[in-house]
Amino acid sequence: MKRRNKYITLSLFLGITILVSSCKTIHKTQLIALTEHSMEERVGLIQSQALPYKTFSGNLRFGVKPGINHGNITTDAQLRIVKNEMIQLSLRIPILGTEAARINISPQQVLIVDRINKMYFAESMENLKNHFPFDFDFYSLQSLFTNQLFIAGKQELTPYDYTSFDYWEDEFSATLNQIDSRGIAYDFTSDYSHRILKTEVYKSNKEVDMNWDYSDFGRTSNNRLFPMKMNMTLTIPNDSISLNLNFSNVDIDASFELKTDIPRKYEQINLNQAVKLIQSF
Repeated sequence: MKRRNKYITLSLFLGITILVSSCKTIHKTQLIALTEHSMEERVGLIQSQALPYKTFSGNLRFGVKPGINHGNITTDAQLRIVKNEMIQLSLRIPILGTEAARINISPQQVLIVDRINKMYFAESMENLKNHFPFDFDFYSLQSLFTNQLFIAGKQELTPYDYTSFDYWEDEFSATLNQIDSRGIAYDFTSDYSHRILKTEVYKSNKEVDMNWDYSDFGRTSNNRLFPMKMNMTLTIPNDSISLNLNFSNVDIDASFELKTDIPRKYEQINLNQAVKLIQSF
């Protein structure tokens, strides 16, 4: 039971920190043969498609299916990111649009503020790693949400890292592979456009397997292509959890301030209580 709770905890924290993009033009993936490139060239081309931003802001709607025996849950939210500093998701009450809860994730801490029940959860990222089946940190999550390559534990990917990937391809797709110190594999699959279409994270026996798919690329406010839809499926022993993310109206490098306060008289709760709280959203 403890082991399964770890998987659920990971999926929930992934699910509440979701990115967005705008919909000026949508491009469907086409089966076009790859042009020939070396592995280092391929990494560089994928990096050239990465979204440049200092801040990221937008509205979204997402659906969560927290298990085989559970139904779908959908809600609206506002997501804001200050690159390398904080991801903030504000969950909204349907129709009213007022904030029901706020989640802040920084490189150091996760903070959840429940405005309806007047409670909050705060824990360091270092302590939360013990509850994840994968070696995730803030920068890995930020890269997943922004459709970028990453190496677990590194803040930025540099040209010196390009040769650290393994590489294979077929006629229509290329896959870069990275294995971390815990034996966890990260596969990044791209097509002729050099955009990442799928990121897969798994242990060698694939007992735990996370697939993050990107599709419906549209234009952001700085005229860069970004996936309008993201689908995440986490497969765990005897169960699976899925997220369906539909994005809209993103602003790149807009000015804003992130709320980080904890209202007075709010009750602090522990991790198990926080998981139940997120499930109730």
